[in-house]
Amino acid sequence: MTAQVQRRPPLLAVVALSTCVGLIGGALAAWAIYARFGPVERVVTQPITVAGGSSGSGPTVIQLAQQVGDSVVEISTKPLTAQALISGDSGIVDGFVVSADGLIVTSIHAVRGATALRVSTEDGHAFAATIVRADPAHGVVVLRAVGAQNLTPLAFAGTAATVGDLAIAVAHTPPGALSLGTGTVSSTGRTLSLSDGEPQLSNVLTVDATADPRKDGAPLVSGTGVVIGVVVDSGGAVPGLVALSGRDAAALVQLASGAATSGSATFGATALTLDPATAAAAMLPPGGLIQSVDAGGPAAAAGLAQGDVVTTVNGVGVDAGHPFDAVALGVAVDQQVTLTVVRSGVTKTIALTVGSTSPSAQS
Repeated sequence: MTAQVQRRPPLLAVVALSTCVGLIGGALAAWAIYARFGPVERVVTQPITVAGGSSGSGPTVIQLAQQVGDSVVEISTKPLTAQALISGDSGIVDGFVVSADGLIVTSIHAVRGATALRVSTEDGHAFAATIVRADPAHGVVVLRAVGAQNLTPLAFAGTAATVGDLAIAVAHTPPGALSLGTGTVSSTGRTLSLSDGEPQLSNVLTVDATADPRKDGAPLVSGTGVVIGVVVDSGGAVPGLVALSGRDAAALVQLASGAATSGSATFGATALTLDPATAAAAMLPPGGLIQSVDAGGPAAAAGLAQGDVVTTVNGVGVDAGHPFDAVALGVAVDQQVTLTVVRSGVTKTIALTVGSTSPSAQS
């Protein structure tokens, strides 16, 4: 009896058959997708919405930059020569117009050590400049372009910047090209020391954009073109682009223009804003951790001390959006506010009368 052995098809034939089936099936599937949806590879476009505008209706970044650029000025901080321009040591910083008759805002850091101030506008006019008023606690200064008229001012935002807002820094990079830094606000209500010996700055914000030291004093605007900050050269103290508070600058402009009859409101203390996570790590409550108290100031008179945590001001919780800063909280000079303060684990209520910086102080 002869046994019959059933022979299997060669392996190569099986592989070839499977491949054919796969190709045919894949082709049919691809044709079905193409017939239903068209080509798979396509360009998808979507209009970008900027703050304050409906989808596709707001200005583009470059349109905003061109509008804002008309109000950006160059400030020379020392006598300028051709050789200084060639060597790159021009002493030119930025600022921006806030009144048609020549009020200019920049950072104190930008003009510190200046031997001569001169403001040059986008249309090629130049004016001698003087310092009208400075706010060292917030790092901003207001200059007067002497004899200037019919300048194009920028407006300040009515509300403080918040994390996630579009932010655009518009500057002139010598010898005059427009320079942009665009990103989103990454933090607010920070305190910052730019360098040893300089006052600690309050209510600082940061932007997730590459910092350019030559933007010192330039305006930081929102997606609608209103000022939310004043760019300052942090010297790499923190990552990204750093700006001083636009609200603090607006308050200083009011003083410089005579719209306010007293100095800027102040608590007479600086505080580090503790978020819940950081506070929990340090076994402290969230709020404003007092870093320093001005001798003879309102906070000292009320009994605040370094290490205290202010958790509320008039019932409003102290956080990144509401830092322990009189200008940021919108309180008035001579107004009495009620603070909730935690000291060594004990909660107490303290009354503080808001003070004023000198209305005639200049820098």
